[in-house]
Amino acid sequence: MKYYIYENKCAEDFEPLSLTRPAFDLRCGPFTFLERLFKLIPDSAEVSLIVRENLVNLAREMYPDLKVNPGDIEQGIWLLGNVFWREDDLKQITKTSSEIFQSEDMQIGANLSQQEGSDWMNAGGPVSADLQLDLPTTKLDSLPVNYLWEILQKIPWTMEEDTRHFPKRNEIVNSDQNLQVINPSNIWIGEPDKVKPAVVIDASKGSVIIEKNVDIGPFSYLKGPLFIGEGTIISPHSQIKESVLGPVCRVGGEVAGTIIQGWSNKVHDGYLGDAFLGEWVNLGAGTNNSNLKNNYTSVKVTVNGKIIDTGSLFIGSFIGDHSKTAIGTQLNTGTSIGTGCNIVSKGFPPRFIQPFTWLMNGKHVSTKIETFIKTGETVKSRRGLSFSAAERELFNSLFVQKKNKGV
Repeated sequence: MKYYIYENKCAEDFEPLSLTRPAFDLRCGPFTFLERLFKLIPDSAEVSLIVRENLVNLAREMYPDLKVNPGDIEQGIWLLGNVFWREDDLKQITKTSSEIFQSEDMQIGANLSQQEGSDWMNAGGPVSADLQLDLPTTKLDSLPVNYLWEILQKIPWTMEEDTRHFPKRNEIVNSDQNLQVINPSNIWIGEPDKVKPAVVIDASKGSVIIEKNVDIGPFSYLKGPLFIGEGTIISPHSQIKESVLGPVCRVGGEVAGTIIQGWSNKVHDGYLGDAFLGEWVNLGAGTNNSNLKNNYTSVKVTVNGKIIDTGSLFIGSFIGDHSKTAIGTQLNTGTSIGTGCNIVSKGFPPRFIQPFTWLMNGKHVSTKIETFIKTGETVKSRRGLSFSAAERELFNSLFVQKKNKGV
């Protein structure tokens, strides 16, 4: 069976994180959206990816075994990537032909003939417009998300759904005297010997999954639902709850209701709540974000040139790849910081900061792309990685795009 996993025309509404990755590569729990789909569709499935044109080379580098924006379209199943897909819905789609699937008034998938799929791609594909074919339409229960904060709000559901993919290690948890555990049947630990003494793990409100090669510093409090990715280090005396931390992060202080894509640092004390961070982010010591307005009204966020009312009281910050804050930085509710920014501010910086901006005490200065790439090379080399040609191409295109907008 042929599957096409695609971005749609609203992919950039997940900025700043979707500026540097396909929307289906966003972390939504123990897995990214795409990784979740691979757990649900047959192992024998042949998968192709449909992404925005400026992400094609990066996607090919990220997924070398998959076709990206293929020119030869076959009969197959088309699935929107930024959807919390349910296994029953995916089975239902395979039993149909020439049909469109919707959820919450959004097209989220289709089963198309070769001609129907080719016509859609020739018209610009899903990144340009929804299907305009006069085909039967069926409503599904799988839920699409439109903005980053909606992914944060689904952390409890995702953790509950996806813990079944992890082997239980309860006999080790129960025998380890270094741990104080609450509801051990909901706890999965890859390597318990890396959890230092006097750590409390509370799974009474949701499962706790700690991957292999994770160091947990002494006197830390971990509360589920919580996922900690492989290679991550938790500083001593940390409070981490209801969050998803991707691989190879350095995290300390208080973190709640937050997703960190991976490869980012928040080592020191400070509060990070209801936030979504990309990769290669570094928060200086004492960086805090507010996640609740003093007048208890819903938080508005600037997304893709529009001001969106989130309808939520609890919204923190959204920080793009390779952005950094200086020590003591204070971020207001609903702050969005673009890719490649450096924030140095005595007071609250603006709640929307364009990519490649150095904000120095209220003064906005556009960084030089050569300086940004050189710093990026240094940062990645510290983790034994290199700055690839596809990354250079993407960041150069984003820089030119910003420059052409006159910002």
